[in-house]
Amino acid sequence: MSTSELFKYVDIIEGPTVATIGTFDGVHLGHRALIQRVIVEAEKRNARSVAIVFVRQPRAYITPDAAVSYLCDFEARKRMLNELGVDQIIPVEFSAEIQKLSAEEFVLEMYETFDLRALIVGPGALIGSDRIGVEQLTKSWSSTNAPIDFLSVAAEMIEDQQVSSSAIRNAIKAGHLEIASKMLGRNYSIEGPVAGGDERGRELGFPTANIEQDPKITVPDNGIYATFAKVDGKVYQAATSIGVRPTFEADGTRKIEAFLLDFDGDIYTKQLRLEFVTRLRGEVAFESVKQLVEQMNKDVEQTQEILSSK
Repeated sequence: MSTSELFKYVDIIEGPTVATIGTFDGVHLGHRALIQRVIVEAEKRNARSVAIVFVRQPRAYITPDAAVSYLCDFEARKRMLNELGVDQIIPVEFSAEIQKLSAEEFVLEMYETFDLRALIVGPGALIGSDRIGVEQLTKSWSSTNAPIDFLSVAAEMIEDQQVSSSAIRNAIKAGHLEIASKMLGRNYSIEGPVAGGDERGRELGFPTANIEQDPKITVPDNGIYATFAKVDGKVYQAATSIGVRPTFEADGTRKIEAFLLDFDGDIYTKQLRLEFVTRLRGEVAFESVKQLVEQMNKDVEQTQEILSSK
C-alpha cells in the first residue's frame, strides 16, 4: 500500500512530526494526558504534534455485526482535540488495507509521509496486524535505521479503575454518571434536535423536549436524571426521563425527554444539549396518573436541590 492510498486525502505536513493514533472516543482524561505528552515531545524536537484519528472504531469494521456505540461523534472529538492544542488532526477510515498492515509497515507509512520522529500511544496499545506494543516495536524497528522514538503513557486511574472509553460507556449504560463524569473530566452529554411528541407531558403539567437521538451515541440506563439543558446559548436545570413510559405504553419506543425548569418557550427543531449529572431513580410503571404526577413533582424538587449546588 502506498502512502498516496493510506493518506490520500491528507495535506502533507512539512517538517518533523510527533504523532499519536486512536479513536479518541470521548476525549477523556487518558486521552488528554496522551495529547499533552505528544505536544510536549513535539516541542522538544521542534516538531508538529499530530493526532491520527479513526473516524469509526476499528471494531466497527472488523466485526460489523457488533453493537458499537460512541461517547461523541467525530466532529465533537475533532473539536475537543483542537482545543487541547494539537497542531493537526488527520482523520482515517479503517479499511481492509489498513487491517493488513503490520506495525512496522504502518509506522513506515507515517515516517515517509509525515517525517515521523516519535509515536506515542496509550497504555497497553497494540499496533498493526501483528498486534505488537511499543517495547517490541522499538526492538524490531532499529533495523530500519529510521530515527523514530516509540513511547507510551501511563494509565490514568479514577477510583482504582483505569480510565478508558469502554469503562466510561459501561458506566453510562449502567446509569453511573458520576464515575463517567470523573473519567471524562466533564459531565457526559447528549445533543440533538428537539423532535415532535405526543404532548403527553404537557397534559400532565410537565411539557418536555424530546431529543431526536443519534442511534450510535451511548445512552444512559432507563430512569430519571438531573441534567443541565443548553439551548439557544442558555442553560436550564432539567429533569430528564429516559425510557419507554411504562405507565402509558406496554411496548413503547425508548425516548429521551427533558422537562426544562423555569422555561416557557418553543424549542421545536432547535438543537438541545443535555449534560447528565446524576441518576435520581429507575423507570417505574405507576398504577395511576396521579401517582406518576406526584413522583414527577418530587423528581423536579430533587433536581433543583442537586443542581442548585453545582
